[in-house]
Amino acid sequence: MRSGLRFRSDLLRSLEAAERTDRLVSAAALAMASAVIEATDTALRENGTRDVGHGAGESSSPTDRLSITEKSVGDYVTALDLSLDRHLSRTLTAIKAVPIVSEEGPSPADFQSLPEAWLIDPVDGTTASICGEMGLCGPMVALLERGEPRFSVMLTLDGTTLGIAERGGGAVLLRVTEDGPRWLPVADFATSGRLKDGCLLFNPQSDCSRSHPAFVKLHNSLRTGAHTMAIESRMPHSMAALGLGTHRRLAVIHDNSAEFPKQMVWDALPVKLWVEERGGVYWGIDGQPYDIRRPMPIIAAARAEIAERLVALASV
Repeated sequence: MRSGLRFRSDLLRSLEAAERTDRLVSAAALAMASAVIEATDTALRENGTRDVGHGAGESSSPTDRLSITEKSVGDYVTALDLSLDRHLSRTLTAIKAVPIVSEEGPSPADFQSLPEAWLIDPVDGTTASICGEMGLCGPMVALLERGEPRFSVMLTLDGTTLGIAERGGGAVLLRVTEDGPRWLPVADFATSGRLKDGCLLFNPQSDCSRSHPAFVKLHNSLRTGAHTMAIESRMPHSMAALGLGTHRRLAVIHDNSAEFPKQMVWDALPVKLWVEERGGVYWGIDGQPYDIRRPMPIIAAARAEIAERLVALASV
């Protein structure tokens, strides 16, 4: 039994091989992914974690023994969040010394005016990590240029899934199992199917009294079974979009509002780039490309026609 990030070596070897041969994304994106892997491994070791799911009786959540603070209703921070924030900041600024915009630290007042900045969500889905759902959570980072992401990297804390996206360069997934790592180029969602044949994932507010009316209306419309094959609700996290296009998942819908903002800039922009580079859409419930300056429910969908149908159902 070892501590740290499971499959760390497999992930790093796959990135090194990709850089030596035909690159799926640029060397800059691969370097950024390597930095995220190393920072995550260091933070997990620093907090005395064990491999997740590494044999009966030997798995533990990284937050099992960590202090947990509730910042607001359903919004938590743990020692792992703070450790990851520190190590990600160090490894990323070693690549490029630019300002940092982080969930767990002070942010520049107007980051959108900065020529470049690192955007860090140390643990997207802290609640999931507290509950031991390590395949649903982890660090999400992006390199911003004038407030827009140029690169983004998402890594699950169980070490099994790495997502990399590059503006104009596409998006890829690296999945690792006991049988070894496998790159999954994901250029588009062309074969994702119809809404009626698909599945949707809803990420609600922790406090249902804060739910946006359009989110509630859409959720209730789809619970009838008339419009889609199945829906599910999971503990809130943005990284759910990594599952788009697999197992019939056609869209992920996040609850959000100006009064009770849940999807902040560090939650939204890394995912937005990844979805768009796959040929999907990342819209507000108003049917327009999502604007972080106008918080509202978010639809991340495999295709525009899926999102259009969901917008229509939310406004009925």
